[in-house]
Amino acid sequence: MAKNQQRKIMKRCSKCILPESYPRITFDEEGVCNYCRGSIRSLLHRNEEDLQRILARFRHKGKYDCIVALSGGRDSTFVTYYAVEELGLNVLAVTCDNGFMPEQTKINVANTVERLGIDHIYLRYDHVKDRAKDFISSWVRKPSPAMIAFLCSGCMTGIREYLTKAAYDNNVSLILGGGGGVVGYGGEPEQSFAEKLLSISDSNSRVGRPLSLAAGFLLQLVKNPSYFQPACLVSFAGEFLHRFWHGYDKDLEVLGLFEFITWDEDKVVSTIQDKFTWKKPTYRKTSWRADCKIHFLKDYLYGGTLGFTKNDELLSGMIREGMITIKDALERLENDNYLSREFLTEFLPELGLELHDLDAALTEYRMSG
Repeated sequence: MAKNQQRKIMKRCSKCILPESYPRITFDEEGVCNYCRGSIRSLLHRNEEDLQRILARFRHKGKYDCIVALSGGRDSTFVTYYAVEELGLNVLAVTCDNGFMPEQTKINVANTVERLGIDHIYLRYDHVKDRAKDFISSWVRKPSPAMIAFLCSGCMTGIREYLTKAAYDNNVSLILGGGGGVVGYGGEPEQSFAEKLLSISDSNSRVGRPLSLAAGFLLQLVKNPSYFQPACLVSFAGEFLHRFWHGYDKDLEVLGLFEFITWDEDKVVSTIQDKFTWKKPTYRKTSWRADCKIHFLKDYLYGGTLGFTKNDELLSGMIREGMITIKDALERLENDNYLSREFLTEFLPELGLELHDLDAALTEYRMSG
């Protein structure tokens, strides 16, 4: 990320590097944050034996044992490999292209499917691009870090719908993804920082959590009425309905592989590079979230408004899990948060925006704070 657009961080947790701008963070007299003080060691509550017992219910029920959501990113590629080669599942890979997939990601998908010899459904849905255009045009009028996550709202709803349809069309009752563990919410499984930014309370109850988020969301709409346009409202409504009231159909089992096996970054990357010649896009230096250009833009917006990105959160969780030292994490921060300005200059016009206009909005936001 360009240094002139990264908000400066003056203080970080002395144990896990979470920054002072992280939502609802506090530090004790030793400089240790409340997330470290309250974190539970190890996010892995189940193991592969538990996974095998669950999988036994779905094996040999039809042509396919499960669907794997293959985005072409790092973790989904590894999950596809692991499902086929390590778990011996008959896999139907499903790729949902929202129109923002990098070309290298498409190559990753093709290589994975071909070398594993599995069946593959490729779905393209172009409505996301128009919704993203409408959203970002509203966002730059009054930047708010709490609303950045909604750049993905139309896409995530579409992914759930298409995966569900693919499951029913092919008589499959199990969907396997890359969720769980430290790659879920950076070591905070109950609530991501994006939710913390939006919600008005820390409630995690079945009723309290969505109500808190809905209240926070309505406050954001009041602050920025330009969101009151059909495309944005449809995306927002769809995301809330699918996340809290509908989600996946109750007849489908949805599992995250890393709920059962330990996520090992080096093993994941080395495996997919060796098996599928997997590569990340050239305009990023981190291998994480390399499957969508919108992810890259969100990191730029988070960095410009808060001074950190989801990469900071991931590295923080890795420290708490004993996967990486604080020294190594700090050394990785600048590298992992890097994003080519040339990429942004080329990409933003697809959303009807120029980089200098976005930078001006971010600068104004920081000056107003």
